[in-house]
Amino acid sequence: MRILLFVTVLLLGRFGYAQTVAPDTFALALKKVQKPQLIDVRTPAEFGDGHLPNATNINSQGADFTQSLSKLDKNQPVYVYCMSGGRSKGAVEKLHELGYDQVYELKGGYLKWASRMMPVEGVNRSTDKAQWSTARFDSLIQAQPLVLVDVYARWCAPCKKMMPLVDKLGEEMTGKLAVVKFNADTEKAMLAAYKVEDLPTLLVFRNGKLEKREIGFHDEAALRALLTSGN
Repeated sequence: MRILLFVTVLLLGRFGYAQTVAPDTFALALKKVQKPQLIDVRTPAEFGDGHLPNATNINSQGADFTQSLSKLDKNQPVYVYCMSGGRSKGAVEKLHELGYDQVYELKGGYLKWASRMMPVEGVNRSTDKAQWSTARFDSLIQAQPLVLVDVYARWCAPCKKMMPLVDKLGEEMTGKLAVVKFNADTEKAMLAAYKVEDLPTLLVFRNGKLEKREIGFHDEAALRALLTSGN
């Protein structure tokens, strides 16, 4: 038992304190610090396409990565993220090696943060006006036996990848399926009405009632299965 306790203490001293936390918890942790050390370890190109507010870009693939990390304040927490979580884990390990013992890693990375429609910088949000009201949408789902709603955003990579597949099914099932697209940047009322918090989100309405709700990218086979009653 004493040996196990000694090993545990040794490991804690070696690897320090780190947490991998969900976007909501990550956001709350950032708010508790006046000037958080928020590090985006993606490439400059990825960073330029959008990032968390007030983040600093330290490219994990850059030759000066370790040197740049070593300049951070060891007495303050460090908050780290990448695109989806792979590179940030390596950054956390490097920070531990450098002696940082308060490290927070964003679970799911920038993709998860952005899909939850949380604040970002460097992204050109849509300035279009809302096209849908609850009354208009209710009329549609009552008139159409099968409706597929694709909730997307122009800046959402999985959304853009899936949209052609949704369009293909819509064309193939003309007369049997009505496809509706909600732009997350403009259709705030509709997202609130159906409690949509992630992108992409798919909603299937059959005979006027919400039958299924799915989150994330779906390939063509998964989309077809989603439209099959009873699955």
